[in-house]
Amino acid sequence: MGNGDRANGGTTAGAQQRPIGVVVASAVEGFRALARKHVELAKIEAVEAVSVRGRGAGMFAAAAVVAMYAVGFIAAAGAAALALVLPVWGAISIVGALLVTVAAVLALVGRRTLRDAPQAGQRTRVTLEEDARWAKRQIAR
Repeated sequence: MGNGDRANGGTTAGAQQRPIGVVVASAVEGFRALARKHVELAKIEAVEAVSVRGRGAGMFAAAAVVAMYAVGFIAAAGAAALALVLPVWGAISIVGALLVTVAAVLALVGRRTLRDAPQAGQRTRVTLEEDARWAKRQIAR
C-alpha cells in the first residue's frame, strides 16, 4: 500500500524521511566541510596574531636602537664634562635625555601592542563551541 500511495501522489510519513545512509553521509560531509573551515579560520587567526606581535617586536627593536644611541650620547656627555666645563656636556646630556624618553615611549607602545594582540585561535574556539551547541540541538530533534 505504501508504494501505491506514493506512486499515486499520496504522501505518507515514510515519503518525508530520507534514508539513514543519506543522512549519515550528509552529516559526515557537513562535519568534514566544517572541520576544513575551522582549519582555515585558525590559519587566518595565526597569521593575524603573528603580524600584530611582529609590529610589537619591531617597536621593541626600535627602542633598543634608540637606547643604544642614548647610551652613546650620555657617554659623550660624560667625556665632554671631563674635558670641558658646562656648555658641551649640558647640550649633549639634553640630547641623551631626549633619546632616552623616545626609547621609553617606543618600549611602552611595543609592550602595549604585544599585550593587546589577539590570542591565536580565539575566534576558532568560539565557533567550535557554537557548532557543538548546534550539533547537540540537531541531535536532540
